[in-house]
Amino acid sequence: MLAEVQFTAARKSLTEIFDNVWHRFLPALIKRRQAEEVLLVRRDLQEDILRAYRFKPEILPEEDGSVTLALDELGIAVNAATLEEAVEELVREIKIYAEDYMKRPELFLNAPNRKAHFPYILRVWLCKNEQDIKSLLEL
Repeated sequence: MLAEVQFTAARKSLTEIFDNVWHRFLPALIKRRQAEEVLLVRRDLQEDILRAYRFKPEILPEEDGSVTLALDELGIAVNAATLEEAVEELVREIKIYAEDYMKRPELFLNAPNRKAHFPYILRVWLCKNEQDIKSLLEL
């Protein structure tokens, strides 16, 4: 349904493509060769698309009084003395995982147990700071 723009034509008309994406809210599908395609979408629209990808950590009080937060969406668990400390540690771990994913996307996107993490990771990549990441947690 989206009009495809060949890569060479896209280079020549980047301003027009950008204006359509920005001002008209129309995503642009740019194609190179037979199978290489990229989609350009406004950042705010991409954030809207990903809004459903939130983190719902399970809060597990431990016998020693500490708190474990288990985040099934990314397979991460942390433990700390208090809930507040556990939240801060979880945010740090999410950030570390997202940074690792960015360094080695081909590894993660080809791992069956990690590929489904991508929309969550993209949501984290769009965060400006750790406070934004923390705001993704539904506690």
